[in-house]
Amino acid sequence: MITSEVDSFADSIRAIVSDHPTPDPWSPAFVGDDVVPALHDRLAAVGWDSLADGEESATFAGRVAIELGRGLVAVREIDALLGGSPCTSGLARYAKPAGIAVLPLPDRLRRVRIASIEPVPYADAQGVARVTYEDDGPIDPIEASLRENTWVSASIGYLAGLTAGAVQLALDHAKMRKAFGATLASLPSVQQRLADAALCSDGLAMLAEGPADFDALTDAGAAAYSAVAQCHQVVGAIGYTLEFPLQRYSRRARALQLWADAWIDARL
Repeated sequence: MITSEVDSFADSIRAIVSDHPTPDPWSPAFVGDDVVPALHDRLAAVGWDSLADGEESATFAGRVAIELGRGLVAVREIDALLGGSPCTSGLARYAKPAGIAVLPLPDRLRRVRIASIEPVPYADAQGVARVTYEDDGPIDPIEASLRENTWVSASIGYLAGLTAGAVQLALDHAKMRKAFGATLASLPSVQQRLADAALCSDGLAMLAEGPADFDALTDAGAAAYSAVAQCHQVVGAIGYTLEFPLQRYSRRARALQLWADAWIDARL
């Protein structure tokens, strides 16, 4: 029963993402974010934000977040499950004045209200800013555990979707590009790289559907970034240009890996 419900919900999310593509406003000096308000509203309307309230939240969130990663949806939708912007070392992503941020501490999570922001250039369009904040009260331990576990599973699912999207781009390119009298897709070395990246995506998708801990999150970030790097090897130099979308997947995978590492370090 749960499986059919998850698949149905994932189908709905996939359709919403398809109807509301997320543009890429990033450039090296960019300091904004990639939030699509209409997409955010549609996801909230079908219950995405409330997934962390249920007993099966991790199962739902991990599976469904694959569709968000594949569509390069703003990571703010993943952070909604945490209950606020993740904040470490004085930095928060998708930070807004008066918004809620969540600080990881060794024995608990702390909810704070952002007092001020100083936007900073970042390697991805995640609205990263240096922030000051005021305590907004403790988070109930049960709620904190449920939200954090759901957020971890959703983050891993998102990474699985990023990897799947990168593999599809690389595969499409390899089918069209010719070398040595044949398409790149016919070369054994290219086939092996794509197979390795696809296997990684499938493994991350399976990991996202079960209980996941912090170690799994940081390992998932590293695995996703490595798999996307394999796709870059297939595509070549064009994959690093702003005109070709593969760089969006690699930038986001790397950014998520770094945030996961910082979060885990703060929780130890």
